[in-house]
Amino acid sequence: MALRLLRKQGRGGSAEDPTAGLRIYYASDLHGSESCWRKFLAAPKFYKASVLILGGDLAGKVLVPIVEEDSGRRTATFMGERHELRDDAQVEELEQRIRFNGLYPYRTTAARVDELSGDPALAARVFEDVLVAELQRWCDLADERLSDEVQAFAICGNDDPWSLDEPLRNSRRLTFCDDQVVEVGGHELLSLSYANRTPWDSERELDEDELYRRIERLASQLERPEHAIFNLHVPPYDSGLDVAPQLDDELKPVMSGGAPVSIPVGSTAVRQAIEEFQPLLSLHGHIHECRGATTIGRTLAVNPGSDYASGRIDGWVGNVAEGEVHRHQLVSG
Repeated sequence: MALRLLRKQGRGGSAEDPTAGLRIYYASDLHGSESCWRKFLAAPKFYKASVLILGGDLAGKVLVPIVEEDSGRRTATFMGERHELRDDAQVEELEQRIRFNGLYPYRTTAARVDELSGDPALAARVFEDVLVAELQRWCDLADERLSDEVQAFAICGNDDPWSLDEPLRNSRRLTFCDDQVVEVGGHELLSLSYANRTPWDSERELDEDELYRRIERLASQLERPEHAIFNLHVPPYDSGLDVAPQLDDELKPVMSGGAPVSIPVGSTAVRQAIEEFQPLLSLHGHIHECRGATTIGRTLAVNPGSDYASGRIDGWVGNVAEGEVHRHQLVSG
């Protein structure tokens, strides 16, 4: 795993002790990439982090059928290439490649594929069942690989169906913390998976006023807001962390002068909450192409972005000590 330094700011800490204070690794928007998940679980060792925080959007978007034919032969079309699989070893190898690319293998028959093609509601239920089973695999892997010395916190995101909460909630090593305030190393961690409205009408979206009410309800529980950490899936509006292509009514990019038009698409509710409560640190995902860090008042706000389709995990690592965030970096691996 390669480390690439993109930004570093703040003060405090020492070159001799990179683990001073609470050392946090944050990532978001893995969208089914098992390669990224495995790298996320390896972050405590690689970055010497004692805390992992996952910001949501775990679900992938595509099933890849591996079809058993009457002859016993199995076939699949993946990345535009048809594969004929002679034995279980070849099937398992292809399944691994599919998972590492953020897609889901699905062993089935030609008759079942035809049935699903003709029944979108059934296909959606089958797809969600696969999502849950695959996330359970991820949680089992986390339970196996994370040590007692690491605190790991996870939420879903706006693209994730509600059924994905359950595997996270039942994990031994991952603390499911959505819509809660929990303690981490002497700091309060406030987490919420919802986003403001998007053109895709995804699972967890709210109008801005309701989104603010939910954040405010949680923030009012904080004993020391100035030392708190926000883990909010959507970034604050017009923060430089929320710039994305403007879409027309057909969900196509709006063009000007031959180039796509970019606009801020983050949440005004999230920005209002950050401005009012001024947490020490605010962690965000959701907008994959808008990687960066900024300050809103005294709050350091971060969006490490996402390039999950390449198998590279984009993240943020930093130390929290004595009321400051220091030695922090955007990293890729």
